Amino acid sequence: MRLKLPIMAAGLVALLLGATVSPPPASAETLRLATNWGKGLYLIARTLRWVDEFNKSADAKAANINIKYIGGPEVTPAREQLTAVRNGVFDMIHGAAGYYVGVVPEAFALYGTTITPMAARKNGGLALLNEIYNKKANAEVLGWIAAGVGYHVWLKKEPKLKSDGTPDLSGLKIRSSPLYKAWLKGMGATQVMVPAPDLYSALERGVVDGAAWPGIGVIDLGIEKFLRYRIDPRVWQYDNLLLVNRQAWNKLKPKQRAVLSKGVAEFEKQAYEFYANMVKTERAKTDAAGLKSFKLSPAAAKLFVKRSQDLQWEQVRKKAP
Repeated sequence: MRLKLPIMAAGLVALLLGATVSPPPASAETLRLATNWGKGLYLIARTLRWVDEFNKSADAKAANINIKYIGGPEVTPAREQLTAVRNGVFDMIHGAAGYYVGVVPEAFALYGTTITPMAARKNGGLALLNEIYNKKANAEVLGWIAAGVGYHVWLKKEPKLKSDGTPDLSGLKIRSSPLYKAWLKGMGATQVMVPAPDLYSALERGVVDGAAWPGIGVIDLGIEKFLRYRIDPRVWQYDNLLLVNRQAWNKLKPKQRAVLSKGVAEFEKQAYEFYANMVKTERAKTDAAGLKSFKLSPAAAKLFVKRSQDLQWEQVRKKAP
């Protein structure tokens, strides 16, 4: 077994985290931040780098506002963090919207859409999602801070194709999780629910023939040694949101809210570029490890993506009619 979670190399994490988060001025308005995952994960490392930059910024100092990181799932289990922020146990969370679709099923739309966070902010989509989180979770959506990383099926052997040119995974045991169930079922796969930390050993022991997994994290887990094909094109994208308790938000002065909103909007752009570059770096590494792209024909690729996106919109229609 290699790493327990998909983390970046220690040197990169240190670079991303930089200095520890600066202590706030004694009179500053402090927002306490918890995260779905520990600070070693690349997603959280990047966010904590931004927290440090925000706290040191002239705007934040002038507005007398700062963010204090209090921890990850060791503070509150990830799937209970939305309830905690709703009840004011802490003020903010960086979390996966998919963890809380039982409370806010409209969040399936983040998977179903193909637009960027910046486009969602511009066209009113993010504002609409914010209204929904206000009502259902007592939370303000500050930003969609991790997107652009898609999902694939990764395989030990070259897949078969259906008559329409889309993947046929019948007879194959594929690592799954709740997010992938309907998707993999449509491809005929036998699904094996395997937590991320156990994926290496599941592939090593032949428990699974492949995995549904994002476009990054393969190298960090060390599973490239077992895989030979990645089905392209990718589908969906990351769904990480930065949320704040509404009472904590309303307590802020107008200038503080403006500074925080501006800072998160800028972070959205930075994060999108960061993860896009990370995908490119990961692709180069998996290519070098001998992992090949199994590209569908243009017509089949279009059908494959449409079916995958439609699954998420069906969830929205069914659970939030």
